[in-house]
Amino acid sequence: MLAPRLPRRLSSFEPDPYLWVRAACEAELDDHIAAENRYTEALTAHLEPLRHQILAEISARTLQTDMSVPDYDIDTQGRAWWYYSRTTEGNSYPSYWRAPAPNPDQLPDLSGPVPGEMLLLDAEAAASGHDFFALGDLAPSPNGNLLLWSFDTTGDERYTIRLRELTSGADLPDQILAVAEASWIDDQHLAYTVWDETWRPYQMRRHRLGDAVEQDSVVVEETDPRFWLHIDRSADEAWLVVSSASRTTSEVRLLSVNQPTDTPWLVTPRQPGLEYDIEPAGDRLLVVHNGTHADFEIAEAPLRPGSRQDWRPVLPPVPGTRVLMAEACASHVVVTRRRDGVLRLMLCPRGPDGAVLAGTEVTSGPLTTPTSIGQRYHSDRFRYQRESFIHPAQVVEQGWSEQVPRILKTRPVRPDLSGKPFDPDCYREQRLWAPAPDGTQIPVSVIYAAATEFPAPCLLSGYGAYEASIDPAFSIPRLSLLDRGVVIAYAHVRGGGELGRSWYEAGRLNAKPTTFGDFVACGRFLLDSGIAAAGRLAAQGFSAGGLTVAAALNLDPDLFAAVHCGVGFVDPLRSMLDPDLPLTITERDEWGDPLADPEAYHVIAGYSPYDNIRHRRYPPVLATASRHDQRVSYTEPLRWVAALRDAHPDNEALLQIEVSGGHAGASGRYAAWRDEAFEMAWLLSHLGCV
Repeated sequence: MLAPRLPRRLSSFEPDPYLWVRAACEAELDDHIAAENRYTEALTAHLEPLRHQILAEISARTLQTDMSVPDYDIDTQGRAWWYYSRTTEGNSYPSYWRAPAPNPDQLPDLSGPVPGEMLLLDAEAAASGHDFFALGDLAPSPNGNLLLWSFDTTGDERYTIRLRELTSGADLPDQILAVAEASWIDDQHLAYTVWDETWRPYQMRRHRLGDAVEQDSVVVEETDPRFWLHIDRSADEAWLVVSSASRTTSEVRLLSVNQPTDTPWLVTPRQPGLEYDIEPAGDRLLVVHNGTHADFEIAEAPLRPGSRQDWRPVLPPVPGTRVLMAEACASHVVVTRRRDGVLRLMLCPRGPDGAVLAGTEVTSGPLTTPTSIGQRYHSDRFRYQRESFIHPAQVVEQGWSEQVPRILKTRPVRPDLSGKPFDPDCYREQRLWAPAPDGTQIPVSVIYAAATEFPAPCLLSGYGAYEASIDPAFSIPRLSLLDRGVVIAYAHVRGGGELGRSWYEAGRLNAKPTTFGDFVACGRFLLDSGIAAAGRLAAQGFSAGGLTVAAALNLDPDLFAAVHCGVGFVDPLRSMLDPDLPLTITERDEWGDPLADPEAYHVIAGYSPYDNIRHRRYPPVLATASRHDQRVSYTEPLRWVAALRDAHPDNEALLQIEVSGGHAGASGRYAAWRDEAFEMAWLLSHLGCV
């Protein structure tokens, strides 16, 4: 059965006959989505055995009943706790627990119940009766007596806040709807942000336990439509940090948790182009900023600086090194940096006066991602996670002055369906460099099984926006592709952040087409170097990465054997032209403003996947989307797929829309595995691996 299609003229300067979906009634849209899903199901029915096989492989390799490494914390009453989560085979969602902690060195036995443990939240029970469930915030009160938790049951990322009394397990009457995020201020007050009509957190409100929500006061309101509010509690537990940021500018306010009803005070007023983050560090502030160096540096300031002139450099910038974050502890500062396209952690001791001193870098491999795990301010040790494309994540811990970390846990990978144990030595990972048309070398990460025969079928993925980076990370589902001889490659194209701020700027705004040219160049490089087999190179991208692969498809339709575009931003022109759509105003700092800037209009119109489809045959396309996605409307891939079908009678363009999901798809681990198995089976079929 064919899904509904409408005639279309392929020109951005003519009326768009598919815009009817924006004004269609719910019933009409639901019927259209159902027809598309039935059509996709019918054309992929032959892949059902392969989908079940892949799903069984993922399930077999995953230790489904497991426990996280406990985190140590001390509440304001002096009680020490271990906090941890459990997963249970058959449950889609975890449960969250705590237990008394005699001391930080005595980790509880992870193989069974922990003495004195208390259930904080059973997410499986909370999700019961809902087609979608996502947990938002989960935080005990400073005194450890209450639990703040929030949840979303539609996928639109508007959360409901609840408060739980931990001794009895009963939820308090307080309930706050349509919240973006929340944080404790003190034991009686919490702060939360709410959305405006453009899906922007624009107000921070304060709630006192027991009061009616209608009485909650607006503490901070962001009136500039380009800026979002974000709130968090500082590591030293002394401040609520209120950040307001656009894509290019930021400012921070601080509220003492000892004066919860005060107005937060402004650290430094916003200045166009100045981005800064504040990390309270006891008697001073640490400031990560780009005021004098494009790749940021670290300064310190008094707790209440009079102006930016009070910022004093403490760690000078290093050419080619992007400073991302500083985490303050009483005796050390953990600095996260990016160098040579890979994350690095540096431990900097603090002097007797609290000054930040030169540090040493944590040893890690060339394709290993080390990630700091929120440090306790007065901790005598440092904990972080490390992983690579082929090495499962490890949680490791070491004293500040120790050189050799202790491995607390390695993520288990169970044997495959045949009983063969997982062995990382059976796989390879490497970083290659692909020449772009302008001569720039683009990093490409390549992963494959050691037994792979080249040239091989290959899947190329990319993102390339928001200065986001694709860092080495382990994936159990990916093993199902590698074991079938598929090479997995990641194109670290410009527009991302792998090589610093200049790498991002080189693929942003009017330079955005560079991103797509880089992706095509990486694909051509994989073919020319004998890694990818001719006619067996597929592409995959999600969200802004969906835009990357869809635009690359128009640039070079003959390059790919198949393209999977997940929640793809495939109609950037109309999105940026419509200020009433969610996110449009804030996103113009990333893509440009085609309403006010003719050059921006010309650039976006020139690469927009929806507007540049040729009248020719395209490789098979699978577009996936979600009905309640607030970031990228499902109507974009819906119209793009229809346009691809109309471009040539032989084009195979499929659309699958998750009816109960958000931007990240369906909720729950089993639903996520099901969807991934579906997408992988479709890709394998077009790579000739079935």
